[in-house]
Amino acid sequence: MLTLLSWNIQYGKGVDGRIDLCRIRDGILETADADIVCLQEVSRFEPGTSKGADQLQAFQEFFPDYEAFYGPAYDRSEGVDGKRRQFGNLVLSRIQVKQAVHHVLPSPPDPENRFMLRQASELQLSYQGFSFRLVNTHLEYFSEKQQLEQVHRLREFHQLACAMNLNPGIDMPGTPFEQLNPPVEVVICGDFNFTPQSESYRQMLASTPEGIPVLRDAWNVLHPGEVRDPTCGVFDRKQWGEGPHCRDYYFVSSNLDQRLESIFINLTTRASDHQPVVLEIQER
Repeated sequence: MLTLLSWNIQYGKGVDGRIDLCRIRDGILETADADIVCLQEVSRFEPGTSKGADQLQAFQEFFPDYEAFYGPAYDRSEGVDGKRRQFGNLVLSRIQVKQAVHHVLPSPPDPENRFMLRQASELQLSYQGFSFRLVNTHLEYFSEKQQLEQVHRLREFHQLACAMNLNPGIDMPGTPFEQLNPPVEVVICGDFNFTPQSESYRQMLASTPEGIPVLRDAWNVLHPGEVRDPTCGVFDRKQWGEGPHCRDYYFVSSNLDQRLESIFINLTTRASDHQPVVLEIQER
């Protein structure tokens, strides 16, 4: 069984307002023995969030048996101690990663809203003969215009990978022209910052061109018709006045439907304003 954990850790800021990465580490270990950990809102040398800590280094020390793939949404000067300020997403994997590509997501002008730069990390993985793409991302919250553009870009990544799988380039192994044919199977996870009632959610699940697997919400595949568990606002009612609801998902290509085993949300930890979400996939 392949176990994935996704969690917006709010740079380690718990419901009590205290930043403590050790609580995040413990929350991960208590939630699941995960093969892959996808984290959002990981900060490096950023004085405005985590007091300038290098959270990437901390997670590498916490999980020495995992390979780390960090995708900063921005890379700026004037960090703590003259370092570069970074804020983005992190994937920790103890299974083979054949390739990692970090994508910038679009942020079209929207002068009426505040917003952050966003990105998505796309990894090609292989586990006991099972190959798939994993995308870890965190979409815009305040600007619906930007959020919708980011949804469209994520869907484009999926469609382009499927097209490349069907029509690969000329392979030159051992050179920069080597072709790593991307699998058509994909898991896209993270904090999408939209609810199941939103247009962004509907667009994420929209139809695809012929021959390209559509994307499905893993919760609905495994629990059709059931009320979903919330992923944020469970304990933090100051930031989330609407109370418990869902903004964190696993979207999977339809050719993975039969491999999905379970989805679980840790509803007890208060180490972040979001809850960890675990997806189990059968590799055979």
